[in-house]
Amino acid sequence: MSMAQSVSPERDGFQVTQRHFKAPPNTTFLDPVAKRKVTICNLFSNHGLSMRDIVRVLDESYGRVVNTLIEQGLVYERRKGRAETQPKVDRRHSFFNKL
Repeated sequence: MSMAQSVSPERDGFQVTQRHFKAPPNTTFLDPVAKRKVTICNLFSNHGLSMRDIVRVLDESYGRVVNTLIEQGLVYERRKGRAETQPKVDRRHSFFNKL
């Protein structure tokens, strides 16, 4: 497998997962929050709208759109890699105890 094939495609600065979104057959019985999540995922995955376009069309916050797409597994969390690369520092011990 070549390097280009192993990298996930990127949209709006986020790596897109291989997961495909399929809307439930009947959304009439879903609560408003669940319906909004289905709409966000459907617009992003099946209609190809950018996150900014979804924000504009649904009058939704950018953070909520991003969190929904991460929560539903359509894009990867970007912050995850940063936390793992930072060294762990035990702040309970003082530097001065070693002197």
